[in-house]
Amino acid sequence: MSEPIIPSVTSSSEPPPEPGSLHYWKSLDGSVYQEMSRTRMGQGNRAYGQQEQFLTALIQAEQRRLGRPLDVLEFGCGFGRHASYLAGLEGVRYHGFDMSEPMVAPLRQAPPAGMSPLDERLFVGDDPLTTLGSRRFDLVFTVSVLIHNPSDSISRVMENLGRLVRPEGLMCLVENQLVPFGVWENARHQGCWLQSFAEAMAPGWDLHHGAQFIDTHDIYVLKRNGDEARRYFKLRGPEQARDESQPLTLEALKLQGLPRLSKWASGAAHALQHAATSVEDRVHELQERLQVETERTQRRQRLFALAEDLAELRNRSVKPPRVSEPAPAQAPQPGVLFNAPLDITWAHHAPSLAGVLHVFHQQWYGIRAAAGYSPGRKLAITAERPLSTEELRQAVEFCANSSSPVVVIHSFSANAHALILALRKALKRSVRILGVWHGSSAQFHYPHEYETFASLVELRARGIINGVACVKPDMHLVSSHISPKTLLNLPPRVDARMMRPLGARSDAALIPTPNDWRKNFHTNLYACMAAPRVGQVYVTAQFSQPESLELVSKPVHRLKSMGRGELFQFMRKVDVVLNASLSECQPMTALEGLALRVPCITGPLGLGALDEHPFQQLTQIARVDQVGAVRDAIERVLELQESSPQKLREMMDSYEARLCSEAIQRYEDFIHS
Repeated sequence: MSEPIIPSVTSSSEPPPEPGSLHYWKSLDGSVYQEMSRTRMGQGNRAYGQQEQFLTALIQAEQRRLGRPLDVLEFGCGFGRHASYLAGLEGVRYHGFDMSEPMVAPLRQAPPAGMSPLDERLFVGDDPLTTLGSRRFDLVFTVSVLIHNPSDSISRVMENLGRLVRPEGLMCLVENQLVPFGVWENARHQGCWLQSFAEAMAPGWDLHHGAQFIDTHDIYVLKRNGDEARRYFKLRGPEQARDESQPLTLEALKLQGLPRLSKWASGAAHALQHAATSVEDRVHELQERLQVETERTQRRQRLFALAEDLAELRNRSVKPPRVSEPAPAQAPQPGVLFNAPLDITWAHHAPSLAGVLHVFHQQWYGIRAAAGYSPGRKLAITAERPLSTEELRQAVEFCANSSSPVVVIHSFSANAHALILALRKALKRSVRILGVWHGSSAQFHYPHEYETFASLVELRARGIINGVACVKPDMHLVSSHISPKTLLNLPPRVDARMMRPLGARSDAALIPTPNDWRKNFHTNLYACMAAPRVGQVYVTAQFSQPESLELVSKPVHRLKSMGRGELFQFMRKVDVVLNASLSECQPMTALEGLALRVPCITGPLGLGALDEHPFQQLTQIARVDQVGAVRDAIERVLELQESSPQKLREMMDSYEARLCSEAIQRYEDFIHS
């Protein structure tokens, strides 16, 4: 249910006779509450992101402590706001429980990939102990759920939650700010209480209290202490959830809760008119729900009007997109794919970016990989034919139903253009639309590249999209509508077991690039022929040479078309990857090699301070069109691989960590700029 505490406080020392809170949540449509949360996020409510950051850090700290996958239960999961990012965390088995089937309907209809099979991860019932049976968890958490339980029942609720926690596990409550004793706060959602969790917890538990992590909430982390005592500590951070170095007394905790109680008491005079207060709260709540329902109805009406708009748009649209790389033979794909396994399996996780929806083209493999490795939700649209009106509606509804406040369009096409206009018309300004251009000015000799780039910049100039950024440095010098800060592509997130074994040797090189002038295929090939440490070469491109010349002196094997997982399995077996191209942005083959710990030779990338990192100094070369320069780079890398494999591994570990941190920070800056 996850709702932030509303700042305004109306209060009374006694709850109303029949608050009806349980009935309220059981009858509330989850998609309505999802839309209400989306509206609050769009209004700049920081608490949502702060909650997600803390919970992610806490779970990851517990993973490191236990050294194994973690079973996590959210009590009161609702429409799945926290499931959307926690279910995808590596080594996390997320489970959700709620008492309301209507509230979980959006989560049941579109669960994150990490919640499969759904009947083993999502539970609905009146009693969690009965519904969950013998299942027990390493972490049980709530977010703004217990505030909707009357204070006289909170001890029993906490005791039942504690029974779901494994002996060495934790319970984390993200709930109301600290108060010395429980009081009725207001009639929002037919009942909100300020709970005193320090008083309500059972004997035999420690409570770690944190007040500085979330603007509107406090955090209470509980763990068993092995005896019948209650102990209290200050929570210094998610990594210190078991730290006992700062003990507190119950009396000290109560004193810390006085400011919140004082704020509550300041409304006491108004709270004496309790009936009027309840009516006011109820009216405010109904107005909020009415606004949401009105917007949803209007959005549906706008969506049904898309057919006429689409016909008009295509009369003046940019030319249909070209597929720059040949597509492997496969069954016809739908025009829109939501969170396809190819696009989420190797994605990074960042709570601050979990609500971002990335839109890209199914057939543009490099750009699809770049978008797929980024944190957030994924929508892959076709580049082979125009999207139908129904497919556009599906795409817009996916965006609306997933509560994505930010949509990032990767590169551009007629279909992307149509989707941008449909999103703007249907969702108005409740969604922030951004564009990312993955090309460079060198490619403008292709009219199609120039025209689509110009169309994207025009949409920014007209205010239809909110921002444009590039992965090629200095594109803001081409147009003032481009963000001056270069975005960084992320490598895939792979399991350590997929990485190339330390010290392994195969004497093989891989050139996974097309045979064209920009990719500089032949220079890479001949450099491998000239490198003494390379014994055989694998290529993905077709090529031929004059029979009168003996330029290829070593075995060259052409690889069949592979899926991404197959390519990763093969890539980890070679010693070096070649991508010394004449014009490049941020080659995905180099990033994939980095993740697998296989070094890749590239030309200069212009990544600023990152170019000064020892790994980039090792693998980047300036004279990419000279066979000798590429050969020397191959030999330099392989010599280090032979003489000091641990040094090379540490160099790559360090670079990947720095790159990922910087890439996510730049995305955050771009999204919030």
